[in-house]
Amino acid sequence: MSDETTGVVAYYPGCSAKTTEKAYLRTAISVLRKLGFEPVILDRAPCCGTLEAELVDVNIVRGLTDIIMREAGQKRLITGCSGCYSNINRGGGSIDHLVKFLHDEVGVEELRKRVVRSLDLKVATYYGCQALRPRDLAIDDPEDPHMLEDLMEAIGAKPVDFSMRLKCCGGPLTLRKPNVAVEMARSVVESAKEAGADAIVTMCNLCHFMLDFYGGGSLPILHFTQLIARAMGSPFKDLGLEEHFTPVPRNLL
Repeated sequence: MSDETTGVVAYYPGCSAKTTEKAYLRTAISVLRKLGFEPVILDRAPCCGTLEAELVDVNIVRGLTDIIMREAGQKRLITGCSGCYSNINRGGGSIDHLVKFLHDEVGVEELRKRVVRSLDLKVATYYGCQALRPRDLAIDDPEDPHMLEDLMEAIGAKPVDFSMRLKCCGGPLTLRKPNVAVEMARSVVESAKEAGADAIVTMCNLCHFMLDFYGGGSLPILHFTQLIARAMGSPFKDLGLEEHFTPVPRNLL
C-alpha cells in the first residue's frame, strides 16, 4: 500500500520548530493526525540554509535540499515554515506548504466538518512574504491571497483586513539591521491592532517569532495550527500557548 493511500507524509519542521516554535510543530502534528495523516518528522534532516546560504553560494542550498529530499524518500513532503518552503523549492526540491496542503488536499469543507468548537474571534491573517514570493513559487495569489482566511473562516474565526498582512516581518534583517527589523515587526502588529483584530495568525516559524518577540506585546500572536487544533477539540493545555513571549488570554480560545 502506498504512502498516498495510507496518509503517511514527511514533515520538515525547520530549525526554529525545534527551539522557540515547538508549539507550531506539536499542533501541526496534532492537526494532521486528526485529519487522518501520519506525519514522519524529518528530525535528521539539516537546516535548509535559510536566506544566508544562498547569499554565500547557491550550490550550498542545492546540496542541503538534496539531503532533505533523500530523507523524505518517496513521501509527500510538507513544511509549516515559509522560509523552508521557499528555500527548498528554489534549491531544486519539491515541498508543499502546510497551509496549501490543508486548503487544497484536505479541503475547507472537510475541515469545517471536523470542527467541534467554533472559534468566535477576529483574526489578522498574516502571510508575510516568503510563501508568496517569488511569484512562480507562490502558494496563492501573491497580491490577494485567501487560503489562510478560508481556513480561519472554516473554524469560525473572522478574518480582518489590515494593510501589513503581506509585508515582511523583518526576520531576514534581524542580524544585519536589527533596529529596522524590530520596527517592521511592530508595524505589522500595530496595523492588525488598528484593524480591530483580537489576535494575529501566522503561518511561518520566523514570522511568529518576530511578531511574538519583537512586536511590542499588544496582541497575541498565534500559529494557525493552534487555532485549528483547538477548533478540532484539542484542550487548551495542549496548544503550547504558555511558551509564547506575548501572553495569550485563556478566554481567547
